[in-house]
Amino acid sequence: MPKDRPRSLSQVDADLIPAGTIPVFLRDANRLSPESRGGMSMSMLSPSSSIKGASFGRSMRRLTVKEEPPATWLGRMQEVITSRSAFPVWLVVAVACVAYAFAVTRYHASHVTLLERLHAAELEYDKLLLENSLLLAGGDTSCSVREKAETLATSEIPKAPQAEGFPWIAGCLVLGGIGSIGRIMGREYLLFHKKQAETSVPFSVVEMAQYRLDHFFSTSKWAKSVLLLMSTFALILVGAISLCLASGDSLNITMWQAWTFVADPGTHADAEGTGVRLVAFLVTMGGMLVFALMIGIISESIGEKVDELKRGKSKVLENGHSLILGWNDKALAIIQEIALANQSEGFGVIVVLTETDKETMEEGLRDAIESRENALNLHGTEVIFRCGNTLNLHDLDMVSVSAARSVIALAQENVDPDVSDSRMVRQVLSLKGIEGFSSPVVVEMQDWDNKDLVEMIASDIAEVIVAHDVIGRLMIQCARQPGLAHVLENLMGFDGSEFYMQNWPELEGVTFGELLTRFDDAIAVGLMHTDGSIVLNPSDDHVISDGDEILVLAEDNDSYKPNPHSWLPAIPLLEIPEVIKSERPEKLLFCGWRRDMADMILQLDGYVPKGSELWLFNTVPANKRCNLLQDKGQKEAVACKNLIIKNVLGSPVVRRDLWILNAIDDNGEIQNRRDENGDLVLDEYKNPIPDSTTLDKFDSVLILADSGTDEKSNMESTDSRSLASMLIIQDIQKKLVGESGAPMCDPISEILDRRTRSLLNIAGGSGYIMSNQIVSAVIAQVSERREMNCVLGELLAAEGNEPYIREISLYLDLDQVRQYSFWELVLIARKRNEVCLGYVRGMATDLENERTMLNPPNKSTPLGWEAGDTLIVLAVE
Repeated sequence: MPKDRPRSLSQVDADLIPAGTIPVFLRDANRLSPESRGGMSMSMLSPSSSIKGASFGRSMRRLTVKEEPPATWLGRMQEVITSRSAFPVWLVVAVACVAYAFAVTRYHASHVTLLERLHAAELEYDKLLLENSLLLAGGDTSCSVREKAETLATSEIPKAPQAEGFPWIAGCLVLGGIGSIGRIMGREYLLFHKKQAETSVPFSVVEMAQYRLDHFFSTSKWAKSVLLLMSTFALILVGAISLCLASGDSLNITMWQAWTFVADPGTHADAEGTGVRLVAFLVTMGGMLVFALMIGIISESIGEKVDELKRGKSKVLENGHSLILGWNDKALAIIQEIALANQSEGFGVIVVLTETDKETMEEGLRDAIESRENALNLHGTEVIFRCGNTLNLHDLDMVSVSAARSVIALAQENVDPDVSDSRMVRQVLSLKGIEGFSSPVVVEMQDWDNKDLVEMIASDIAEVIVAHDVIGRLMIQCARQPGLAHVLENLMGFDGSEFYMQNWPELEGVTFGELLTRFDDAIAVGLMHTDGSIVLNPSDDHVISDGDEILVLAEDNDSYKPNPHSWLPAIPLLEIPEVIKSERPEKLLFCGWRRDMADMILQLDGYVPKGSELWLFNTVPANKRCNLLQDKGQKEAVACKNLIIKNVLGSPVVRRDLWILNAIDDNGEIQNRRDENGDLVLDEYKNPIPDSTTLDKFDSVLILADSGTDEKSNMESTDSRSLASMLIIQDIQKKLVGESGAPMCDPISEILDRRTRSLLNIAGGSGYIMSNQIVSAVIAQVSERREMNCVLGELLAAEGNEPYIREISLYLDLDQVRQYSFWELVLIARKRNEVCLGYVRGMATDLENERTMLNPPNKSTPLGWEAGDTLIVLAVE
């Protein structure tokens, strides 16, 4: 290429413009507004400009700058404030300030010393003049002159004040305060310029200050205190400097004077001089404002702390307490049962962690304690509420979960059962992940199918209780045995006698038959072997091995001990006939609907003889019941071996629907009656007879806690429906029976709220099941000792040993005029491989004998027995 040929701008850039630089006019052009750039010629920016040769190169070299920011005073300040290497600069500044303050203070001190010395010299000169006058005048001196001379003679010459040293305290405070405030203000100033350069939206200094203050107050809990401290320091510093200039005193003195003016408004009254008084007045007014703000901040902080304590956010400092995670309609009953368990110890602590507000929980507990109907009695147990997430590890640490004796995780209310059970699985995982946690956990779940999930991940610490399953099995047993509900309520709870396990080395080698009458204050029920297996009602020849624990029914764990020998009857006992199980088909009525209706039907199918009928009377349409029984297709169809299910559509609280119960098919049509062969049953006119019945034809009537069509129903409204339904059924039964006096069954009503019990007594209803109370007692029992889950589970199952209420005539010949002690009844029941737990008086004559007697006292005392008395036995049917 020829040397005289002009090159393009790109070639010039490559040769002449150093790497990392840009032309100034191009850089500045980008900052211009579109209107300003409109007047710029495109040729000035075009790469094909007519500028030629080395002249363009020299021009460009002069007009180029590095990308580094210019070394302005703003950049130097930023470097000094933000860089750690700027510490020597701060040190030099501090030393200079200290030296300056030292020089000023020394000069002031020397000046004051010189003035004091001049004053002392003048006073000495006056004394000498007066003494000379007295000597010259002799005795004719006037009285005034003599008194003045005496006064001057007795006056002390003031000592010259020592020069004050350097005000180290004041200097350090001033330097520290100015340095801190200056650093903060410097950072904010640099941030202001940085945001002005980066933000296209213009803003003022006031807007920036408001923005930064808002950010500071929202991100720091110490913002108010810091701002107040900075304001107070600035007020004292300005006041001290002003006083120093007005009075001439040292900085040490004026700093203290300024503080006294700020702290005590009455101090400025002693100020002298116009300038000093003006400064003192202004500092005092500022101090009053500062202290008003300080009082407001302190009051607000105290209020916030009190509110935080009310919200339940402080850590629980307890050990060996019972911890309840969550809250539902069983929580109060569980608290009552645990309080009864703690009664023997005289004290106890229950901690409740729930997402519900702490004040709401405390108010509910207080209402339960002050209630006139079945008031809650804590028996000295303290209940502590904390508000938090039961899945959060921080909140679990707040309630000292690692130090808890036992943990109870309650299911959520008003949510889908699968959602609640999923939360319980996560709850167990959260507890198991805590380091050092080994306490037993009782988990309440709502669906039996989800029970295996918890047992799979935490079988070593968790005991699962499916509340609906327990209630269903409980109600099936109580429906077939009137009076069993009251027995189970006493048997499961801590009020009265309950189950305990303990090892007695002195009983090793004793058979279970010999063990039955070995305890005066307890009844032996079974054994727990060293491998953890539990045997209820073992055979008489079962030998107690080393380490076996004996399961007994006793009032407390320290209220019983074995006797040296077993009790033996004085007269041989007669043999009794075996109980023949009735094979007569039963007829049962369920009023209402439950989510676990399919499980209840299968449980009942294992109890009743073949050919028994179950009538389902509720408001659920017949075409939807099959889908609900299969849990919306998630379960198989209900296949019964002994039961015949018949559907009836109607409301249990509507009298006309209860007069005659008509069986319907899946389409809602009334079914016709059929015989054993499946043929239609015809009347005398050859017309099919509808398949219908009345309330007096049933062997058992069970009223379920059905909320009806109200999805937001609570315990009170549900119990109101159950109570109304029971009264209507009782009235219809009486009218159907009339004066015939035919036997009829008492309806059994499920009650959720224990306060409804008093209303049932007023209404004359004797058949009820406190389902929540019994389930709560089961949960509390298992929380005290996890092995009780196996014991109580077998008592409520169709297989194995169950409690029964049987007539005394099956054990004694009432025609013989003889009294039998309770020990004799135990041995008689043992001939049928049963364990007698207590009795129920049918014709009680006093209040003491009206209640059910479990583990009665004075077991060797003979008692008289009458028809209507029943025994409570543990047996395999």
